[in-house]
Formats: sequence, C-alpha cells, structure tokens
Amino acid sequence: MGDLQISAFPQGDGLWRVDWFGGVQFPNRVLRRTQPSVFVHLSKVTDPAVLADPMAPVSALSTLPWQKQFKCWISVGATMLLRIGDLWSNQRFIASPEHEVETFEKVSIDRSTAKLLKVGHSDDQGNFLLPAAEHPWHMANTHSYCVRVALANGRSLAIPCMELARFYFGSSSPLLSTLFLPPFDRTKLYSSVQLDGFFGEDVVLDLAEGIPKESAQDIGRIAASKQASNAAAMIGVSLLRQAPEGLDDIYPQCVFPFDGETTLKASGKWLPLGSQQRSTFLVYRLRSCSYPFPFDTLKFRTSGQRRRPWKPAVSGGSTAGSPRRSGAPNAKEPTLRERDASGALAPRTRRAFREVKFPDLANKRIWSEVPLDASSVPIGSRGAAAVADLAVGQPGSVQRIRSVTLVEALGQPDGPPAFLRPAIERLRRLKRLNVTLLTASVDDGWTVPVPYTASEDGEIPPEVFIDDGGGSPRIRRVAAFLIHEGRRQANVVIEERETGAFYVDGEAVEQILSELHVHVQIPHQ
Repeated sequence: MGDLQISAFPQGDGLWRVDWFGGVQFPNRVLRRTQPSVFVHLSKVTDPAVLADPMAPVSALSTLPWQKQFKCWISVGATMLLRIGDLWSNQRFIASPEHEVETFEKVSIDRSTAKLLKVGHSDDQGNFLLPAAEHPWHMANTHSYCVRVALANGRSLAIPCMELARFYFGSSSPLLSTLFLPPFDRTKLYSSVQLDGFFGEDVVLDLAEGIPKESAQDIGRIAASKQASNAAAMIGVSLLRQAPEGLDDIYPQCVFPFDGETTLKASGKWLPLGSQQRSTFLVYRLRSCSYPFPFDTLKFRTSGQRRRPWKPAVSGGSTAGSPRRSGAPNAKEPTLRERDASGALAPRTRRAFREVKFPDLANKRIWSEVPLDASSVPIGSRGAAAVADLAVGQPGSVQRIRSVTLVEALGQPDGPPAFLRPAIERLRRLKRLNVTLLTASVDDGWTVPVPYTASEDGEIPPEVFIDDGGGSPRIRRVAAFLIHEGRRQANVVIEERETGAFYVDGEAVEQILSELHVHVQIPHQ
C-alpha cells in the first residue's frame, strides 16, 4: 500500500506518527454519506534520531506535544490500513516500527479477565492505566475504550477497541464498514449459512453482496459462534447507545470474539502502573492469535461471482485468451479521497499485505468453487485516462472517483502453484468442455491443505507432510477440478508430491475426452 496516498493526511516532507483513533461520526454528509469516519490523531516527529531512521524507538519526547496533534477524518473502511505508531510522510506510509514485540502465552479470555475500560481509567490509588508522562498521545481521547486483559504476576494487556475491531474483523473494508453501521444485520454479511457435523464444524456460507472472499473466514466465525456474533454486533450497538446521550465524541466498543485460552503476539509499549515498572503492555498492533476458529472446513460462495480467467505459466508472463475490457486503469500512485465514489466507474480491489494472523487456519480447508474461462483476459479501456482518485465504500457521487475495496492478503497472487501449472496447461486446452475449480482458496486461490484424519492422540499422519524447500515440513496442498460436458462429468484431483503432481480419477477424464474426440492426455502415475 506504499503507493497509496491518503489525502486527509498532512502534506510535505515532515514525518508524522499515528497516535490514536478518536470518535466516530458522519462529519460531512454532503461529501460522505455511505459510511462513517474516525477522527485520527497524528503527531509531528521532531526527534533527529527518528527522522534519520524511522525504525528507531519513539519516546514521549520524540514528537510535538499532544496538544498540537494534527486531526483528520478517515473513513472507517480505510482504517484497516492504519496502526498506532505507524509513520507517514507526505500522505504516504513510511514505516511501522517494531516498538516492543511480545508473545503472551496461555492468556485467559473471559469476563473475569478481560474487561472493557476507558483509556483514562485510574485505580483506587490514582494510578492511571496509561500514564501521560510515558504515553501522552491518547490524552485527547481519554474517554475512548480499550480491553484490559489480566496477565500473570499482576501485569496486564491494554488493547484499544479500534485495534481489536481491525484485527478480528478488518480483513476487508466492506466488512469493517458494515459493522460500524448500526444496527447489526447478519444479512449484510451472509445470505445463508449451513452448519454441518455434530458440532457444526463444517460451515457452508453464502456471502452477502459486496463482501469479498477475503472476509470469508471472519464471517464464518461470526456465523458459527454466538460469542463472535455478539462481539461483532457490539461495535454498532455501542455507537447507537451513545448517540442519544449527546456526546461530542462517540467511541466504539469491541471485545474478543471468543472465550478461552490463547497465545497473543503483539507490538506495543510497556508502561508503568504507579511504582510498578513494565506493568501494562499497551498494544499498538496485534500480530497473531492462536485461538481456534469454530469450524474445521469452510466452503463459501460470493455474490455475483464471475468466471475467472486462466492464468497459465507461459513464457514472458503472458496469458492466453482474447482481451476483454475492464474500464479505465488506475493511476500508478492513486490517492484515497474522503468522499463518496462515483457509480460510473468500475470498482476495483486493492490488497494490503499482512503476516499470518491466525495460525489455526493454516491447515484448515477454506474454499469456494469458481468456473474457469479461457476466452478472456482483463485489460484497461484503450485510450481511457487513468483514474487518480479512489474512495472506500459504495458509490454516492458523480465525481471521477473510483470505488475501491481494500482487502488483507498474505501476498500478491502470482498464479497457481508450480506443481499445478502443467495440469492447468492441459486442462486449459479443453475448449469444448466446461471446467470448474472446486478448491478456490483464499490464500493462493487454487489449492487447499490435503484432507487427513488425526490419531486419537492428535498426531497427523507423516505422509501428509511435504518439505517446504527450506528443510521444514508443511501440509501438502491439493487442487480439484470438475470437468463436464452435458450430463457427463469427472473430477480431477491433483495432489502435491515430492516428484510432482499426482492425478486421481484420470481414467474417467480420459474416457470423456475420448468420447468427445479431444486429444489431450492427462497423465497419472
């Protein structure tokens, strides 16, 4: 996202720190009617050491006093790009300092250990949860909320509610925006859900219109868990509850979407509580949570799903097929505007790269089915001027601003895995047959972890693993295709092996091809 400018942020060469997230409002319904905004506070960095090296530690003396903070409204959906402590310059992201990184194991999350507090909270002795001398950047928003989690030895975690919402529900801008628009309505997240298995461990989900596939796992948790559903609903309910009170600042509340024991990894800052040093760890950014999702498998469908073009591995990086138009291109360095987008421009998706947030999902099968199409490749409209301005959310203006959906991704998709490409090259030539990819996953778009059954002791069979190329084992991947013509159909299951791909049900496919006089050989060992 380094090439994306945020127009509301300060211009110029100065270095600015994201300090805190303030209240939530519709500050200007003339310019922005489709979603609320968050009042973001930033401080100008003055410390020469940090100016020379943005990854250097930032102290309370590294910035201008909090009374001189720069404040601006940022759309709720766009806040998924922001972390407390991040550094920006001339409206562009510069660095996300590590600060202090801690891993907290066996953290108990329940009503007795995780409590909702205002960040200006002080104990009976007058000791503030966030002492201003060590952390002045929240002082303009002492009525905003955090969750304090009790740790061993009298220590605690303090997690701002905006960070909880971003981490657990910020996989896409549409999901985050929807949760900040009360009242909570499940039909805006999914149109239907089916819970299979004795404990509902297999989930089949139809995502609502406008919800991208990258949010399937978060919405799957909401659909399968009452606690997660209540946590998601709490965001909008808390805003609605404060509105009649006539408060100048309305702050969101959010809690963990589960009760139980977990391991949390976070970056932030240790703060004292009275005379006790390193007592409270203020979380700037949650990085991972080990608590398991309430499903073993998740199959989802997206609304208005289109046929996906093949992306075969051919020399020069070209893609087969005739071109189709997809609207005016985006500028190389677009600007995110704080106003509604136009309905006349085709919407686009932009990826915000992240690390692995939920290790529990690494070996779970999360997928959809996508028809494949070899007839077209998307290109921009010939001669159309590039669109320089983007806006998060649904269209609502006539300005030349493109609606953009922001999604989290582990990396830039680079086509199917290497082991799958030879098979795709062969399948792509089946001009007279219809091919549907049955394992369109969220991570690489093509494969899912191979199914397995663990022993009574929870051990995974060794044959399930494959070397990752660096000497470490990982669960091997598998892809499945449905090939059909009329009433005749066959499945092709392609499993990752050390010596290449392994084809299942290849004979049935070859029989169909033979009957249709299509001379394409699908190998099998």
